[in-house]
Amino acid sequence: MKVVPVGEADIVITREFAAARRAVFDAHTRPELLRRWFGPHGWRMTVCEVDLRVGGSWYYLMVGPAGAEMTLRGTYVEISAPERIVSTETNVDCEARAEHESVSTIVLVERDGCTTLTNTVRFPSRRVRDAVLESRMEHGVAEGFERLDAVLVGEGEIAARYRRRADGFESLLRNVHDGQWDGPSPCVGWRVRDVVRHVVEMHGVLLGSAGRTPSPGSSVDEDPLAAFRSARRDIQDVLADPALAATEFEAPHAGRTTVEVSIDQVVSADLPLHGWDVARATGQDYAIPDEEVEWGFRALDALPEEVLRLPYVYGPPVPVPPEASAHDRLLGLIGRDPDWTP
Repeated sequence: MKVVPVGEADIVITREFAAARRAVFDAHTRPELLRRWFGPHGWRMTVCEVDLRVGGSWYYLMVGPAGAEMTLRGTYVEISAPERIVSTETNVDCEARAEHESVSTIVLVERDGCTTLTNTVRFPSRRVRDAVLESRMEHGVAEGFERLDAVLVGEGEIAARYRRRADGFESLLRNVHDGQWDGPSPCVGWRVRDVVRHVVEMHGVLLGSAGRTPSPGSSVDEDPLAAFRSARRDIQDVLADPALAATEFEAPHAGRTTVEVSIDQVVSADLPLHGWDVARATGQDYAIPDEEVEWGFRALDALPEEVLRLPYVYGPPVPVPPEASAHDRLLGLIGRDPDWTP
């Protein structure tokens, strides 16, 4: 990506995407796609309204780390699908809004299956333009375009994260011998088969939130591995469909959210943790990856204690030594004994 100041008050942003021009245009104008990529890493769009017509308005509300908010809005001045979008843009959170309205002209040129985006942003003054250049604008735009790359190849960051976790969980299930499915697990009162049953059932719950039902196939009692494979295919189909992934619903203890976000925070995030359950119960050498340990602490910190200890969430914490690793402290926090053996 290139960001170049031009003239008195312009910035020209240039970026190439390995996708057709129509796909890039749609990603800039369809709410279900905009929600999946617009903004830096760690930010999510909670409101996305688009009235795609000359004179129509657009409105984005984004929430970032620690609850920070950013509100952007504008009006479409010119639309020539799929090659040109001209609109105004104002940061509603800025006190001097009138002084900070800019005009964005996006031009899309396709060649050999790739599309070059050129966005010329005209600011009201050199002072405002230079202040934007000195901010983290370039960093945020670059990260947003990285997220857009994933959307354009048909897999958003949430889908990619789920696929990686599901691959890891499935590889552990493949190494379970027939005689081990009904052995004990670190989850009190659960057999190894029951751990998989819980994972598959939670996949079904999220599938239902998207208005879908599980595909017919083997049950966990018949073939736990086949049952998980079927459940993950169903979830990946939902994540691959922008409209289904963006379906909103009221989640218990979480309020209004989307299917995609709930998959990421619930069934996807659980896979490395339950992977440890399966591995420890069946004698496999496995540790929860460092990045998943960090993710786990962030996710658990966001849950009230009374929710964290609900029977279908996590059991009572298990004390671990003060010098315990982050890995073992996470296990203790979710009610696992790091030294558990069958």
